[in-house]
Amino acid sequence: MEKYVVSARKYRPTKFEDVVGQSHVTTTLQNAIKNEKIAQSILFCGPRGVGKTTCARILANEINDFNIENPLENSNNLNIYELDAASNNSVDDIRNLIDQVRYAPQSGKYKVYIIDEVHMLSNAAFNAFLKTLEEPPSYAIFILATTEKNKVIPTILSRCQIYDFNRIEIIDIKEKLKDILNKEKIEFEDEALHIIAQKADGAMRDALSTLDLIRTFSKDSKITLEIVTKNLNILDNDYFFKVSNLLFESSISETLLIHNEILLKGFESFNLLNGLSNHFRNLLLSKNEKLVEIMEVSESEKIKYIEQAKSIDTSFIEEALEILNEFEINYKQSSNHKIHTEIALIKVCSILKKKTLKIDKEEISIPKTDISKKKELKENKPKEKKESKNKISQTNSNIDKDTPNLKNLLVEKEEIKVDEKNKEKELEKVAFSEVEYYKLIENFSEDLKEKKSEVAILKKRNSISGTEIIFHLDNELEGTIFDSILNRLKERIKHRFEEKIVIKKEINQSEKEKTIYTNKEKFEYLAKKNTNLTDLKNKLGLDYEF
Repeated sequence: MEKYVVSARKYRPTKFEDVVGQSHVTTTLQNAIKNEKIAQSILFCGPRGVGKTTCARILANEINDFNIENPLENSNNLNIYELDAASNNSVDDIRNLIDQVRYAPQSGKYKVYIIDEVHMLSNAAFNAFLKTLEEPPSYAIFILATTEKNKVIPTILSRCQIYDFNRIEIIDIKEKLKDILNKEKIEFEDEALHIIAQKADGAMRDALSTLDLIRTFSKDSKITLEIVTKNLNILDNDYFFKVSNLLFESSISETLLIHNEILLKGFESFNLLNGLSNHFRNLLLSKNEKLVEIMEVSESEKIKYIEQAKSIDTSFIEEALEILNEFEINYKQSSNHKIHTEIALIKVCSILKKKTLKIDKEEISIPKTDISKKKELKENKPKEKKESKNKISQTNSNIDKDTPNLKNLLVEKEEIKVDEKNKEKELEKVAFSEVEYYKLIENFSEDLKEKKSEVAILKKRNSISGTEIIFHLDNELEGTIFDSILNRLKERIKHRFEEKIVIKKEINQSEKEKTIYTNKEKFEYLAKKNTNLTDLKNKLGLDYEF
């Protein structure tokens, strides 16, 4: 049985021409080799799986004129020394590397030291490496690679020639996958490869790993859209086309049924919210021919989006995007994700209904007549005036009840005033008593339930003597809080009781004197209780300030 090799290793590039999506880097390096202007300290930085280590190995082979066709043979080259800084990040590891730098290469011109994940080195290791990195031997070249450039110390960055690697575009990843599958003589669907490329998020290595997974899952070794969506747990795009049509048609029941169907298949509600946001974004782009190119979808799907965009209004798409975006942001905060998503879908469904109601209300309007016409009606046609009044009354009766008008607003205001008067009548003034007073305090506390400190002050110990109420407070802080609610309390008591009530406060001065703040006060307080502390302080020369 032949040993299995993953695609990421099997199809690793051995030449700069084979590197995908990094032409700005490969072109620069090729020109540097041609002109013999290679920096001795180079830093490759960028996301994972975009070809940093691969380019480092190709560069090492190119400058030494090594023609290696098999990518698996790179590790056997004695001129290339690779160090994984994630696991070898100590000072001792760097010192061992520096010791090796002293020895010239036995074959070839240069010894290349590739340090991967260099940001994982400790500060001590970085400092130990500085001198060698700045002034290496003529035959030594250092290539550092990192995914987090911000974690590399500035003194290292200043000594290196920096190359920034980009995320690989979906089209480039897709073309590379096609090339590999053609070499392997495996059938595939274009849309399936597009989804794999999307899922890779700009990383070629991730795309190849996913491809291997799909190939293993497929029984007949055919890469289809169905297999990809099933294996990667991706919601089929057909759902978004269906749901968006139903939303535009204001079909709430069918929309909620599809949402439930998606949940039963094992997907979360967030998948639908996020997917719909992207879908409506693509629909909005489809409205403009120039923006179609921005869409990261296959060519066949672009046609679908353009066709659907023709049947859906731009205003609806914009409002739907706003609603979905808002609900997507608040998704994690909601306790019931299903209901949260259902509310979002209902709101989107109601967009057009609200618009039609507005239009209907606008259409039902009373036509304005000119002053001259009104005069003619008064002078010549009194009967027609009565008829017009009847017509107006009929049209008014047909207006939606929810339509606001001046008359209705006035009526509503009058009703509110009546209710307020009724409330006042219910709370008629009564004779002062302790029972009625404590009832008032309880009602006031309920209104202040969110302000716990104020409620606590209200419920403090108080003494009642005739029509005089005295609150006994412990300190000045309680006195300040009491003062903030005193006016409101007086107002309530005034409206409730027939007698004039006097409210006073008493602060416990002894408690105030006992309050200790500074170290000196603390020492003096303790010294009063134990006189030996003063003698001990003087003998030892202690200072209570420290």
